[in-house]
This record gives sequence, C-alpha cells and structure tokens, in this order.
Amino acid sequence: MKQNILEFYNELDNAIDRAVWLQFEYRNTKKQFVVYDGPEDNYAVSDLQTAQDMELDSNFYPLTKDYKNLSYERLQAIAKESYIHEHWENLLGKFSVMEGELLRFILLYQIPVEKLIRFELANRGFDQNNQWVGFDKAKEIWQNENLNNS
Repeated sequence: MKQNILEFYNELDNAIDRAVWLQFEYRNTKKQFVVYDGPEDNYAVSDLQTAQDMELDSNFYPLTKDYKNLSYERLQAIAKESYIHEHWENLLGKFSVMEGELLRFILLYQIPVEKLIRFELANRGFDQNNQWVGFDKAKEIWQNENLNNS
C-alpha cells in the first residue's frame, strides 16, 4: 500500500528540515521529498509522487545538501521552536545533557567528533543505509572518510 505524505509548515526552514529528514529516513526506498508553496501562505512537504499526483511538478524549494554552514542563530531558532522536529530535539538533547567539561574538552583538544561517530557506527555492524553487514565490513565502510551517504 502506497503511503503518501503531506505536511504543512509556517516557516520555510522548518519545511526544508522536515523534507531533508524524510529524505534520509526513506533513503532505502529511494522516495524523494519536496517542499513547495502551500495553500494558506505556508509551505507543503510531501513525497514527489504526491506532488506529481496534485500536478505540482515544478517550483520546488531546494533542499539543504548538508548542514556544514549551520549558524548559531539557526540552531537557536530550531531550539526555540514550539514544535521542534524530533531529530533536532534528539540531537540537541544529547548535547544538552552531556557534562560541560566533556564538551569543553572536545572543543579545546579538537576531538574529531566525526571519527567518534564513525567508530561507534562501525562497532554496531551496520552500513550507511542501516543494513547489517557485520563488524568487519562495517569497520571497512566507516573508516572510509570519503564515504558518500547517497
């Protein structure tokens, strides 16, 4: 059974964040998500098929390719949202409960957080698409710093 997704947001950044997360979440299905102008001076997020079914096949807002340039102000806005996307809430929440001295240590000694994450993912035995590949293969995958998650 085909599951259509159609959600509405008042802020473009929130709509884009949601579409990016859905694109990631459904990466194994190759389902694509798009953002476009909604019916009530808002923004719609849907899978591409739903947009095409409604004969909306152009004028999509571009999705964020990465968050390398995420600003302090944008993080502050995300944290203050009355409805914060679950993935942002979880990410920000993990850091908010981490001991301050550990956070300062990470910054002062420039601990490569990406390498910590890759180490942890390798120890779980799954690939970049959350498919079990075993520990040896996972280590090989996650040690590749040029890993393309597409």
